[in-house]
Formats: sequence, C-alpha cells, structure tokens
Amino acid sequence: MQSSDRVIVVGGGPVGYTAALLLAQQGIPFVLLEAGHVVFDEPRAGTVHPPTLELYASIGAIDRFLDRGFKVHNYQYYDRKQGLVADFDLGVLSELTPFPYRLMLEQHKICYIMQEMLAEFDNVDIRLDHELLEVSQTADGVIATVQTNDGIVTIDGSYIIGCDGGRSKVRKSMDVEFDGFTYPERFLILSTTYDFGQHGYAFTNYIADPEEWFALFKVPGADGSGLWRVVSPVDPNLPEEEIFADDAVQARIQRFRPRDTDYDIVHRNIYNVHQRVFGSYRDGRILLAGDAAHINNPLGGMGLNFGVHDVFNLIPRLISVLQGEAGEEVLDLYDRQRRTVAQEYLQRQTIENKNNIELQDPAEREA
Repeated sequence: MQSSDRVIVVGGGPVGYTAALLLAQQGIPFVLLEAGHVVFDEPRAGTVHPPTLELYASIGAIDRFLDRGFKVHNYQYYDRKQGLVADFDLGVLSELTPFPYRLMLEQHKICYIMQEMLAEFDNVDIRLDHELLEVSQTADGVIATVQTNDGIVTIDGSYIIGCDGGRSKVRKSMDVEFDGFTYPERFLILSTTYDFGQHGYAFTNYIADPEEWFALFKVPGADGSGLWRVVSPVDPNLPEEEIFADDAVQARIQRFRPRDTDYDIVHRNIYNVHQRVFGSYRDGRILLAGDAAHINNPLGGMGLNFGVHDVFNLIPRLISVLQGEAGEEVLDLYDRQRRTVAQEYLQRQTIENKNNIELQDPAEREA
C-alpha cells in the first residue's frame, strides 16, 4: 500500500494514540504526528468512566488499565459549610456494566499503554517533533505541511484526523465556527502527597461553595502510591506568578483543609476553561475528534471520555470507507452522531456540574 493510502493522525494524546491503535489492529497504515518530543505528564484528565472501560476492554487493553489505575467505587458531594451531603455508590451499576466504578488513571498513562500495545505491530509510524502547520486537500487525499527538526516537510495521506487538542491546527484548516464561550475564571490544579483520605474523603469529591468551590481527586501519581489533586477557581485578573507563589498556594489549600504545617506541593497548573463545540467534525477528508472537536470544563471528567468515544465511533466507519465497504456518507453520520451528543449532553452536563457547586441562592443550594 502506498504512503498516500495511509491515515494521518495528528496529536499524541490519549485520543490520538487510541485512534492509532484502532487502525493498527485492523491493519490500516497510519502515521501519527506529535509536535512534542515526549508524552507530557503534567496534570490533566485522569478519570475513565465505565462505558469507556468497556471500549478499552474490547481491544484488549483493560488489564493494563486496571493494573495501573485506582478504582473509584463511590464519589461524594460536600457543602463547604455543612459537610457531606451525598455519597454516590457506583456499585448500583453492577447489573449494567462489568466495570461498576470509575478508574482514576492519568491521561499520559493511557498514552503509555497505547504505545506499549502499538509496539506489538509492524510498520507503526509515530513521529515526534513533528508540528503540523497546515492541511490541504486534493481530489483523493490530504497533504500535511509539517515543521520538523530538519525543516519543513510535506506528508500525504488518504484522510487526516485531528486529535490535536483545544488549539488544533487541523481544526483551524476548516472554515467552521467554534461556538461556545470561555469562563471568566481560570482553574488552578495543585497536586500534593498529603493523604486527604484520612479525613473521610473518597477518591472523587466535589465541595460546593458560592465563593470558592473545590474539587478533590486521588490519582496514582508517578510511583502508583497516589497524589491528590485540589482544583479551585482563580481570579482571572491575577498574574500567574502571584497565583503560583508559595504563600498564595499554601493559603489556598489551607483554606480548604487547615493543618499545622505546609502542604508538599508536587505540581501547580493553571488553565483557561471553555465550553465549545465545533460546527462540523468533517470537511471532506479532514476529520476531528476529542478536544479538537469539543472542549468543556473538567468537572465530571467528561472530555477525555467523550474523545475516546469519538474515535471508537469514527475509526470503524473510516476503515469501512478505506476498504470500499461503505461510502463517505458514513463519515457524515459520525459527524451528526458525535456532534449532536456533544451539543445536547456533554455541554449541558458539564455546565450543570460547575453550576451545582457554585450556586449562590441558599434555597437552591439546600435543594
């Protein structure tokens, strides 16, 4: 098969690597392009939901996931003044799924698992330090213009899938609106080795407060012993150096859970938060998945899971087109199905998740 028959996957995150593995398992040639030189391990998504675990089980990855992740059998809602108000038992799902729990597993570790599984195949083409600059289409393919350490090159393929995140270069090659909004506040993530579990917290917690809400999660961390992530909103007008200052960081986390000594802070990360869905996931031979197609606030862990579901929907359709078993209309069906569910469910649910923990009206908070 010639190079022009291959699929170009842009983005070396969990969605891009999952797309690559799905292609490799069906013998479809591909090239994965990633701008960075490694898989970045900064704090990002880390929650895998039961339906997503079912998908990974279908491709033989589940044992690796379970070996490295933390099972979350319940999650808790708190009012910052009243304390615990709800404890949700995911065990009630046991008759609906073989995985009645969330799995806390950082997204870079999902990438590592996908890399391990890809290493079992011949002719896997993963190119790091390859930054996409632009995409053009021909009558029967696509051409990616890419910046490498050796200069600018072009790479041709049959289709290109943009899994390159919220600032997607693939998406920017499409003349379609990215509808939605950006929250005025930013989200700060602080990671610490301190064990909040000793105070009764579950591995997933949402702490409501009209002035300063918090979300608290436990992820495996680098050595598997566990790190706690504390998420909270920050004033958009504060400069980053002031937010990250040691005294400011300690004051913030001490407001959440006072203690006599300082917390050991392992990571500090801040980012803008958006709620947007791209107007189309397909433009001819250009396709989008994951954060390149939709972005949302992280409360509830919806973004990563939706991105994975995107490629599990897309790749079988694309393979059927490449093998001549279906026409390109099945790619339009992918667009309609996944974009509709992002607009009608993903956006609504993630906005509601945030609203619920910052309600101002006392009656609404009590309800």
